[in-house]
Amino acid sequence: MLLIARASQDEILAAFAPLRLPEDPDRTWHVGPTAPSGWTAAWVEEETTLPETWDLVLLGEVGDPRVVRVRTGGAERRFAWDIHDASIPGEVPAAIAATLGMPGTEAAFRLALEEHLLGETTAEEEDLALSQVAEALGGARGRNGLPELENDTFREVLLDRGDASRRRDLAEQFFYGEEGWVLTEIGGDWFTVHSADTPELGAGPFDLDDASGEDQPVLVLWRGSGSGAVLEDREDLMELIQWNTGWVEQIDDSAERATTGEALVEAFGVGEGARRLRDLCAVRTVDGDPLAQLLELLDIPRTALLVLDDDPSAPEPMSIDAPGGFLRGVRRLFGGRG
Repeated sequence: MLLIARASQDEILAAFAPLRLPEDPDRTWHVGPTAPSGWTAAWVEEETTLPETWDLVLLGEVGDPRVVRVRTGGAERRFAWDIHDASIPGEVPAAIAATLGMPGTEAAFRLALEEHLLGETTAEEEDLALSQVAEALGGARGRNGLPELENDTFREVLLDRGDASRRRDLAEQFFYGEEGWVLTEIGGDWFTVHSADTPELGAGPFDLDDASGEDQPVLVLWRGSGSGAVLEDREDLMELIQWNTGWVEQIDDSAERATTGEALVEAFGVGEGARRLRDLCAVRTVDGDPLAQLLELLDIPRTALLVLDDDPSAPEPMSIDAPGGFLRGVRRLFGGRG
């Protein structure tokens, strides 16, 4: 369920404290940072008692009936509909808009709710549906003081390394591909891959397999609600770490953070700085830029952050001359390597 309440993060955490830890870690609660307007968003799977004085919107209930609850000034309304109904109750969009102080958004809410909260869904599909409803709610977030509704990623780059042949092979592949990725050389045989058109969506290690050179783990860096990194290899094994998101989760991720630290030490052959790297991975909140600290410990050029942050001083993406690229593209089209 998606809860949006006029309450602080600490108040919501106190309300969630009695909830038991579920066996499935995907069903744990997480609470976002409080917006200056006083609204806070949270995702929770289990019903809990909330103070009657809170203004709130509660969306989603797996199964039948579907439920939306809104509360303003202590007066609560509950709307329910059957999964086989042709539409949602007519009052729901206006009730949500009024509670959140978002006049003029009723049509957007109706479209989102009818598209995603009609019909039968599994628990996993319900989470996706609510995320899509959250996108509709979040469309006007900057104008009306709504809080972060999800732990979002705004920009992402993939870091890999290889010789000039590997880098050129990949640059050509991206030049003629449909994904819109570009390769930028950042020094020391390191390069980044990102999408200038959709910077929040990045490439994965399997997208680099066609190039010459050694396959090795790659590192993905991201900015959004905080910062983070993902270590990936060709067997699709991943270790994820994130810092300064402002979100609080029910589950203790200390063990996962320790595992990520060890994996980074091993993947990049970190020697003298291994202890500092483990300490960096162990904490959720870091003073300064955690990604800058991570790159320093992994001995990766910090130029990667200029690309990630779309800094005007970032190097230009690698360009491909048309004749050579065309001929090699034709050979690849017919199965050759060029």
